[in-house]
Amino acid sequence: MDLDSRKTLYLIDGSSYIYRAFYAVARLVSSRGMPTNAVYGFSQMLQKVLKEKKPDCLCVVFDAPGPTFRHEEYEAYKGTRQKMPEDLVVQVPYIKDLVRFHGIPQMEREGYEADDIIATLARLAGEEGLGVVIVSGDKDLCQLVKDPDVIQWDPQKDRVFTEETVAERFGVTPSQLLDYLAIVGDSSDNVPGVKGVGEKTALQLIKDWGSLDGVFAHLDDIPRAAVRKKLADGRESAYLSRRLITLVDSVPMEGGIETLVKRMPPSLPDLMRLFEELEFKSLLDAVREELSETGAAPPAGPSLPSREDRIVGDRDALVELIPFLKEAACLSLDLETTTADAMRAELRGLALSWKDGGACYIPLGRGGAEGAGRLDEAEALDALKPVLAGAEPGKASRDLKYAWVLLKRRGIELRGMAFDAMVGSYLLDSGGRTHDLDRVASEHLGEKLTSLEEAAGSGKTRADLSAVSAPHAPDFACRNAEAVFRLVPVLKRKLRESNLQDLYENLEMPLIGVLAEMEHRGILVDAGKLEALSADFEKAMDGKAAVIYDLAKEEFNIQSPKQLAGILFDKLGLRVVKKTKSGPSTDVSVLEELAAEHPITECVLGYRTLAKLKGTYADALPRLIHPQTGRIHTSYNQAVTATGRLSSSDPNLQNIPIRTEEGRKIRRAFVPGEGKVLLSADYSQIELRILAHYSRDERLLEAFLSGGDIHQRTAAEMYGIPPLEVTPEMRRQAKTVNFGIIYGMGPFGLARRLRISQKMAKAAIEQYFERYRGVKRFIGEIILKARELGYSETLLGRRRAIPELHSRNFTVRQQGERLAVNTPIQGTAADLIKKAMIDIDRALKESGLGAVMLLQVHDELVFEVPIEEIDAARKLIERGMENVWDLAAPLRVDAGWGADWAEAHP
Repeated sequence: MDLDSRKTLYLIDGSSYIYRAFYAVARLVSSRGMPTNAVYGFSQMLQKVLKEKKPDCLCVVFDAPGPTFRHEEYEAYKGTRQKMPEDLVVQVPYIKDLVRFHGIPQMEREGYEADDIIATLARLAGEEGLGVVIVSGDKDLCQLVKDPDVIQWDPQKDRVFTEETVAERFGVTPSQLLDYLAIVGDSSDNVPGVKGVGEKTALQLIKDWGSLDGVFAHLDDIPRAAVRKKLADGRESAYLSRRLITLVDSVPMEGGIETLVKRMPPSLPDLMRLFEELEFKSLLDAVREELSETGAAPPAGPSLPSREDRIVGDRDALVELIPFLKEAACLSLDLETTTADAMRAELRGLALSWKDGGACYIPLGRGGAEGAGRLDEAEALDALKPVLAGAEPGKASRDLKYAWVLLKRRGIELRGMAFDAMVGSYLLDSGGRTHDLDRVASEHLGEKLTSLEEAAGSGKTRADLSAVSAPHAPDFACRNAEAVFRLVPVLKRKLRESNLQDLYENLEMPLIGVLAEMEHRGILVDAGKLEALSADFEKAMDGKAAVIYDLAKEEFNIQSPKQLAGILFDKLGLRVVKKTKSGPSTDVSVLEELAAEHPITECVLGYRTLAKLKGTYADALPRLIHPQTGRIHTSYNQAVTATGRLSSSDPNLQNIPIRTEEGRKIRRAFVPGEGKVLLSADYSQIELRILAHYSRDERLLEAFLSGGDIHQRTAAEMYGIPPLEVTPEMRRQAKTVNFGIIYGMGPFGLARRLRISQKMAKAAIEQYFERYRGVKRFIGEIILKARELGYSETLLGRRRAIPELHSRNFTVRQQGERLAVNTPIQGTAADLIKKAMIDIDRALKESGLGAVMLLQVHDELVFEVPIEEIDAARKLIERGMENVWDLAAPLRVDAGWGADWAEAHP
């Protein structure tokens, strides 16, 4: 491709390539259900142009939405085109962002098509002596090809069109292409042409007479009468078609051509954020590599100097710093530690930032390690205590809860907690995969931070800052502290703009302190009970294994999916329910479906349950008992679940089954301190009460207001019998239906859960909606609202984006509808128990009672209460939970207490 080595303008037909990319690239969907194939394909095309041609003048041109002047002349213009697929509609803004972040000019003009803008820019470029390459595969643009000034290039097929190759493809020159198309028409744009005249005839006519005008000037000379008649009848249509196909090269433009098409430097941080959101790992890695190779910081975050001169290396320097820190309006903390477990972590250093570009680093050691370049930890923290424990200045961090627990272990109670960047980021994007500081800084500041794993290596535990080479450790920590400082106003503004400020300030931020105290407090565990339980589980597993081996007629590894599949499907001949890459699946859903076909499946399910309980709890929990406190300290994750629910980890105490005897045995190992009992308070059917509040369904509300058993009542209505005749099995089925409605369960899921036919399940759901019409109306309205807004919302204003609702894929779209219904219900339940935790924690402290909160498990709160305070504490806790929000279906709490968690659970 040679344009006499002139400066060349590349004009990219964006609208054409959007469609080509969409249909050329196999379906791609992000983990959140967002279709991404068109963005990926467009990016590949763009990269090919940029890397191979390295243009300094280019422009991507798009069709503007709405009708053009062509529609005014011919109403049916492009009338046969189908509406843009929904899966493509949602990708267009991302494609335009992609172009903008590359620093490439883009253009669209109301009333004109992209082809008209390309024709105009090509004309203006020619007048300035620039060569032009039209990047497109569209045949209509071939009429602009003019040697040696304008050529067309299709990068997807790597094909170049000159005057010669256009003639080879169509049989006419570029200047004749317009007239040729005026005769044959264009079905894709609903351009009529001359009815009955095909391509071969049209080609011969143009060859014989040179142009459309020439054809009609010599109409009587055309030998075939049938062709003459068709042309005569279609004369008006032919000239209409030519007007429709003619490219307008006079689209209004402001400024000179070089101003319009000058490329700016790409915004690498924005590209990183875009590729991260769309989960384009290879493209993300390429941008990171480009940043690394150039050694330049992103434009939005200029490179900062080394912080070695800001190391606080002795006591005198630290003492001089304290008054200065006290005067700061906001103080950002970055703690560098040895592990993510705040109850066991060693402190290696502390970075403080009080302004943009202002930070210091305090390296810490134990036992008078100042001579090794570190201040003694105890002495340094004692000096900092007035600042850290003071209400002013306000403290900001990526994870305030972690900082609170770690400092509390060292005798400092962190006060003045003002902003948590992780929680702020989470509220803005609850469906985001991670809220690590490097990602949050990249998305909201456009800065590339080095993660600790990148700096010091990764592993199962948090990398130790001491693994970072000495010259870089202070710089690493200070950059993080400064990033948090800069994030505070940015995230605050975005929370305010998204109407999330109240939820952040009055729910999530106060909750941090409550959770921090719970984590630090921990719960006592009787290791002896767990050891005995492990032995019992082992014995029960041996009994289950013996039965399984007898049914299989051989011994095998029950925990091996491959060996189990061989027994079930090859030897016993059970039907294969579903397959994985490695063969037939043996997961829980498969075994449950096959339970009625062979008794071995029930035995395997039982064996697996015992093995999980033994390994996850009976064997693992004793190892997690803290050597100093004698307690287990779970970590509560405030920024993980998309619905707003808390989760717990290390260990996960929310997955201990309560409805099985084995699960209750594990709970018996959780005990109170001496002279105390455990008190458990559990919301009664909170999600169904929230559904009644939202739907205002009269039957549902009346059931709760009357104080009856909602599952018993639903069963009675389902089976048409009096409530007293409802059996436990009927109630269980009704309960499954009630909660299935909340989670959007369809006939297939309900049939599998109840082990009934899909026909029966479908009838049960229809019967439910017939009786609870308000629920059906609510579900329809909430899905419609979420589709219009792009998100679903809780009663307290928490939002969850649901791009799945706009998917072309039926299964993905159904998933989006389930999320739209579930979010306001489960999310509101999560919000309400969080608010109850805050209210009760405050009330307990104000009351002077010795009761303290230990655990939160979904809808349940567990407290440690002095025996003599049981009545007062129970009333305070029940009142706090039941009065947390005024719902149309009043909240109710079941409370109990005892010598262990199982006994306490009501």
